[in-house]
Amino acid sequence: MKKHYSTLILLAWCIFPNAHAEPNPEHGQKVYNRTCALCHGKQAEKPAMGQSQIINTFTQDQIIQSLQDRKSGKIEGGGNRAKSTLSEQDMQDVASYVETLKK
Repeated sequence: MKKHYSTLILLAWCIFPNAHAEPNPEHGQKVYNRTCALCHGKQAEKPAMGQSQIINTFTQDQIIQSLQDRKSGKIEGGGNRAKSTLSEQDMQDVASYVETLKK
């Protein structure tokens, strides 16, 4: 039975390779603190390098899109190198963590 279940999971992953796990804000906090907090502030309350918008005002979708644009080079700036290492799951996790900072 376990072998059959593993095969189904692998098949689903092959059919839906862009499917992501649910966002994990705890992991997002670790990624944020390691990659983003120095410039954006502990509570995502600072304009990075005095140039960016304050990201704790963004929606999760806006954060993910901004991270994707940075990673792809569509938006250039000091944070691109750090953003280039993020996976799609990391981006979702960071966005879900920043959402918790609004409360």
